[in-house]
Amino acid sequence: MKGLNPRQKKLIHLLVQNENYMPVSFYSQQLEKSSRTIYSDLEKIQVLLADESLVLEKKPRIGIQLRGSVEEKMRFLERITGSLTEIVIGTQERQWQIAKRLMIDDEVVTQQMLGQQFHVSPSSIANDLEKISENYRIRLTASKRGTKRIGNEEEIQNGLFRFCEDYLEARGIDTEQLFHEEAQKILLELFPQQLVEIIVEQVEDLKRQNDFLLPEQYVKSLLIRLLVFCFRLTKNGHIEEKEFLFDQIKMIDTYLIANELLEHVASKMVCHYDEEDISYVNRQLVGYGVKPNTKERSNYEKYATTIQKILKNMSEIMQVDFLADQQLTERFASHFIPMIYRLKMGIAITNPLVEEIRSQYAITFSATWYALANVEGKLGVHFNDEEVALVAMYFQVSLEKSKNGKKILIVCPNGIGTSELIFNKIKRILPAQDIAEITTIDKLYKKNLDNVDLIISSIRLNDVHKPIIKVSTLVTQEDIKNITTLYSNLFYSEESDETEKLDFPFLKEVIDLEFIHTQKCFSDKQTCLDWMITHLESQRIVTNAFRKEVFDREEIGETALATGVAIPHAAPQNVLQTKISIVTLADPIVWDQRKVHYVLLMCIAKSDRKLVRGVITDIHKIVQSEKQLNRFFAKRAAEEIYNDITRR
Repeated sequence: MKGLNPRQKKLIHLLVQNENYMPVSFYSQQLEKSSRTIYSDLEKIQVLLADESLVLEKKPRIGIQLRGSVEEKMRFLERITGSLTEIVIGTQERQWQIAKRLMIDDEVVTQQMLGQQFHVSPSSIANDLEKISENYRIRLTASKRGTKRIGNEEEIQNGLFRFCEDYLEARGIDTEQLFHEEAQKILLELFPQQLVEIIVEQVEDLKRQNDFLLPEQYVKSLLIRLLVFCFRLTKNGHIEEKEFLFDQIKMIDTYLIANELLEHVASKMVCHYDEEDISYVNRQLVGYGVKPNTKERSNYEKYATTIQKILKNMSEIMQVDFLADQQLTERFASHFIPMIYRLKMGIAITNPLVEEIRSQYAITFSATWYALANVEGKLGVHFNDEEVALVAMYFQVSLEKSKNGKKILIVCPNGIGTSELIFNKIKRILPAQDIAEITTIDKLYKKNLDNVDLIISSIRLNDVHKPIIKVSTLVTQEDIKNITTLYSNLFYSEESDETEKLDFPFLKEVIDLEFIHTQKCFSDKQTCLDWMITHLESQRIVTNAFRKEVFDREEIGETALATGVAIPHAAPQNVLQTKISIVTLADPIVWDQRKVHYVLLMCIAKSDRKLVRGVITDIHKIVQSEKQLNRFFAKRAAEEIYNDITRR
């Protein structure tokens, strides 16, 4: 519109942007002109409005306001500037910039500071903050210092996720465009370049690979979710996982992907992640539809016979028909082929769950190792503990599905100490298919209890709507009776805990007095194992290949337990006769960075694989606690140990 100078056009912009009555002094300050000049400009604008449906309303001691509908203001502005672009996106852009400062930059902002920056009134900024809080469902709090975002980590990330979705959608970015340079430039407006490149590359790799499927409709949301999570990780933001281990193992298919992704991000961005972070990312992968591609059969035929053999061996060991579980067969096959590739290429994986799995699923873990060891020679690989633990979880999920085992939480104030004592005592009276897991009070109230069947606690718990049994830290006979009242099918001895007469139906069949050696003196692990294996060789219990394999096994996995016992082992094909060699030491030796007082060398022949589960179960009755170990082995003669186990 002719006759208006740039300052007067800017004044019209400010009048349109500010929806409240503002004093002339405000506009004077924004335009850096005197109030007299602003009054003169307003008079000229008033003349222009004579032919418009808009009114420049003045209220004494309050201010001025441009009254009229948004549409009328837009039409007037278009006639003034020839374009709507500046004002149409102005308010939204301002809110995005403010949201970024609050949610990504973690700034504390003031209405006055933002008003000066964006040339709008503090009241307009107040409206912006209200809109940001409403749109992205974040909590804001105001103090003398200013306004900042508050909330727990999950609320923060959910708000940031909504903000990013809004930001990309407004710029027309769809799934395909995510992987193009222009789209990535938009993401760089929000996040560090290196992080954007890493996450885009990881999601693109996931899309391309054949082993897993990622539904196209979820790619964009998954990428944003991972980008937000990893960005917050670089700021030490961690979301507490809501699932216990016995729920997480159902999602074991994608666990490696989650772990490798975070491992890659942490190495490049120099940040820390923990087991709960992996579980959270894994849950996102599953939630967005990432799953094994069971239809990809190109390599399956090559390993079909071996896979069937492992399933058959595990069925014999665990006395469960795993071959009948079609879902297990498909999931295991999908995992098996990449696993063999990793082992052949020497690609090591990190499995933060390995210690927990080895401890809480000891029977399944050991049985899986035996089944896999039986095919090592044919495949030309050695299975390490990390890989064995992952495979074991497929079988554990199948076991729980077929046997409907109960899930039990053991709670103690600090989660260790007394809870370990309770765990070791209670584990002995539970059926094999049941799962007991230790947790803290803090985690109990934060995590999802839907799949928990029973809680055993040494302290009183409030507002927990699950069956609870309160026990003493010593787990008395009365406690045992309380627990077994809930379990009509439990097998337990009614004698006191410490004098309980345990039965070892499988172990007693494979131990021999000749292979029990007491109070021996060795300087280190190698000397001890060499002596034990030499004795086994002289009695034609093992082949000459047994020694090398035992030491190879020690290199790739730990065999010492925290209770002070080591249980070394080797593949069944190198065992001629099934025997358990037992050594008690006069002085402890260092074994896998732990002090070991007792060594149980397991030798189970191929023909006796049906005994594996029973023998392992019997051994774990003895090794589950330091007190139990000392009861059977400490300062005892070979005859006493033999008679106690065989009940002779």
